[in-house]
Amino acid sequence: MRNSYIFLLLLLTSSLALPVENSPPDVRKFIYNAGACEHLGGEYDGELPKEEKEKIRKDIDKYCGGAKSQFSVLKNKYKNNPTLLKRIKNNYNDSVDSYRK
Repeated sequence: MRNSYIFLLLLLTSSLALPVENSPPDVRKFIYNAGACEHLGGEYDGELPKEEKEKIRKDIDKYCGGAKSQFSVLKNKYKNNPTLLKRIKNNYNDSVDSYRK
């Protein structure tokens, strides 16, 4: 489990080093949240100990819920900026889309 979080940290840190760093802070935060959401969706397993499942579920609510609510705001805010809009839409993944609280 610990290795998963280390991998997540490395994955998200490396993705921020790409041209995303030129994005506004709210877009960078969305991309971070969407990436964390996608990763955590793959971590959840019904056979995990109860404490780990609760921690992952809490993180899923934080990151997936955050990305889901940010998406509509950012899509509207940057509707006249095709470059940022494309970056936002490209990071709106299935995990974010299917998130339901």
